[in-house]
Amino acid sequence: MILDFKPDRRFAQAEPLSPVLRDLRVYWDFSRAQLTLPLSENLFISDLVDEMPYVLLVYGENSRFQVEFAGDTASGLLGGTPIGATTEPDGGLPGELTRCILAAAKSQEPASGSIGEMQILCLPFSGEFGAVDVVLVGLVSADNEAVRTGGTVISLVR
Repeated sequence: MILDFKPDRRFAQAEPLSPVLRDLRVYWDFSRAQLTLPLSENLFISDLVDEMPYVLLVYGENSRFQVEFAGDTASGLLGGTPIGATTEPDGGLPGELTRCILAAAKSQEPASGSIGEMQILCLPFSGEFGAVDVVLVGLVSADNEAVRTGGTVISLVR
């Protein structure tokens, strides 16, 4: 199967994305198809097996999102398991991560940020009524780059 990916010029990145974040972005673009946002009901973890250690899944609405899943590497980068942390003030998430999640939810576009050497990519998914209800967050550090030098996104036939 040959896929025709058109570059999305709206997402300008000052520095190149790591392979993990690039793969997450390709998955988001592919999931979106012709929609404004990919649907959260179409977010399949089985498609992201290689990226899951670097991922947070954050569920919610408006300005309150809560971490429901945290991969091992992402948890380690944040200094412990962030399950249950929220985007509320004093909700347990670093400020830049909270800003990224809320920016992606509000703009309904990918958002990026960094905390020291860590790169963050926040990818919004919408529910049936069009509002963002899930944000897929990828976290990588410069140290992880030596571990993961490439990869592919595989979409399972549904």
